[in-house]
Amino acid sequence: AGKVIASTIANGQNDQVAKIESPSKGNIRAGAFSRDGSLFAICTVDKGLYVYETESWKTVRSLDSEKRCNALAIDPSGEVLVTADKFGDAYWVGIFPDTAEKPHILLGHVSNLCAIDFSFNEPPYVLTCDRDEKLRVSRFPNAYNIQSFGLGHTEFITSVAPARFAIDNAVTASGDGTLRLWNMHTGELLQTVEMSKYLAKYYESGAAVCDENTYEDRTAANQRYGILRVRAVDAIESFVAVVERIPAVLVFPFRQGKLGEPQVIDIAQPPTDVGVLGDRLVVSYTPKASGELVAVLKYDGNQYVADDELTTALSLNITTMETDAVPKIPSIFVWGNKMYLERPKGEEGDDHGEHDEQE
Repeated sequence: AGKVIASTIANGQNDQVAKIESPSKGNIRAGAFSRDGSLFAICTVDKGLYVYETESWKTVRSLDSEKRCNALAIDPSGEVLVTADKFGDAYWVGIFPDTAEKPHILLGHVSNLCAIDFSFNEPPYVLTCDRDEKLRVSRFPNAYNIQSFGLGHTEFITSVAPARFAIDNAVTASGDGTLRLWNMHTGELLQTVEMSKYLAKYYESGAAVCDENTYEDRTAANQRYGILRVRAVDAIESFVAVVERIPAVLVFPFRQGKLGEPQVIDIAQPPTDVGVLGDRLVVSYTPKASGELVAVLKYDGNQYVADDELTTALSLNITTMETDAVPKIPSIFVWGNKMYLERPKGEEGDDHGEHDEQE
């Protein structure tokens, strides 16, 4: 358990670790597996796109995207990569070069795209979310046919989660501190869950991390509940969410078409993301000068508890290197602020209006 099977970094004498061709164009911005796990795609900050075959970890396709991508997803067939970029466009990219069409625009928003995924119904919908608080549900592959819009969030949407156990629904997460449950076919808002109801205690106790790595948003609110990620946990028919600043994981059971009362699990540090592996949850932490970078939670049949064995195994197998400074991860409210003048001084760049994006 916790064994490294492939890496872009050489693992000394361990010849059982497959060597992945390292991206040549900048740091990795986002990644996504195909549904059967046979493919893994990444995009980089310098517009690189790479697709790997996970049995051998050989590169299936590499190319430059038209614009810098924020998110990406592989379609249910495993033949098409769809990217979501900073100009609001989603591009269709054929994965296999021998049959691939030229990449082209699949659909467009008028705002920065923040998240993308595919539904589990047949034929599937492509779900795209933007910085102007909208969920768009489009038919795939003819995405000019819009099925519905999900309107109701009051801040940027950070994540969208379809589920095998709820094929008519999707859950979105937002900087407004809510999870929202939608009927994808009609766009009807079925439920709104306020994170403050469950997480205010972390601010009251001082456990929420509010330091130099974050700044007050334009509402000047001390208590924020910007949700970093929501994912479906198909194995136990639940949804998991993590929130910026808050050292906790929330697991919401899905019962009778609604999100139930969550289990709130304390973790050692505020998370940066959460992944799902069967019924296990893998949480990543902000890099620190020392300490673990990940934590694993396992389901004991009734609730989630710490999986110390797998956490230790993963931590021991993560290759680290010495550095002069630990990089800071900016608040999601940095890129979530829509207006140039609403950003703090020195953080006005990296906006979807950058001129160099068009070069």
